[in-house]
This record gives sequence, structure tokens and C-alpha cells, in this order.
Amino acid sequence: MKKTEKGFTIIEVALVLAIGALIFLVVFLAVPALQRNQRNDARKRDISNVVEAVTDYNSNNPTQGLQETWTPYEETSSGIKKGDHLGKYLDTLSSNIKKVVILAQGNLPGTPDANTAEQIFVVKSSQCDGLHGVKNAPGRKSAVVGTVENNKGYEFYCQDAS
Repeated sequence: MKKTEKGFTIIEVALVLAIGALIFLVVFLAVPALQRNQRNDARKRDISNVVEAVTDYNSNNPTQGLQETWTPYEETSSGIKKGDHLGKYLDTLSSNIKKVVILAQGNLPGTPDANTAEQIFVVKSSQCDGLHGVKNAPGRKSAVVGTVENNKGYEFYCQDAS
């Protein structure tokens, strides 16, 4: 008489558990990176939206430049507030952005962080110096700068507007 045993061996169970653990590890590592990429894509779209607004404003107002005292876009407790000048050229931005700020030539806030990640900066009389900085420029050129996330924290991301 031949005796057969039903069930799995310890090695088979351990192998299945190891494969399951590997799948969970991959998912837990991949999901935060995907979420960060989605937030960065939304921020880059918002920066492009502001670039278009600055270009449209400059085309339609050739004698009046941007002013640091303007707040073109701000999320308040009562909703989105768009300023009279540049604000009327802006589309609604993503929920990542709470404020658009106009800055003087060549000025950026100190270092990119979670607070700057909620703002987009329009730097007057400036142009991008690579992807992450600004330098002085003649005329009505502006650099539009936002903050994106990377593996180490945050960095500025710049696009030129004419």
C-alpha cells in the first residue's frame, strides 16, 4: 500500500511568503515615487500656465510691467482670489498651488522647501539660469519658478516667459 501525504512542504510555504513579501516591497517603494511624479507633473503644468499668462499679459499691456505689490493668484478660506492685472490671464491652478507671487529682478526665496512648493514665483527682468536658478535679463523677460520634489527633498524648476 502506498501512502501519500497532502499539503505543502515548509519550503513551498516559505517560497510563497518570500515572493509575496517581495511584491509588497516593490509596491511600497513604487507608490510614493508615482505620487511624487504626479504632483511634479501638476506643478509643471501650473508653471506653464503662469508662463502663458505672463506672456499674454506682456503682449496685451506693452507699457505696464509687472509689479511686486500685485498678488495675481491666491487661495483663501473663501476660495480662489485672482488679481486684476496678471490674475485675469491665469487659469485655475492645481490644488498644489496656493499662491502666485511677483518678485523683483533676480530674487528667489532662500531654499526650496514645502512652503515654496505651494507657490509659483514670477521673477521680473530675469531669465532661467538652467532649470533651477535665475539670472538678470534685460527688458520685460520674466522667469517663472516653482518648486518640485526630488529624492532628496525639493528643488526649484524654472521656465522663461517673454
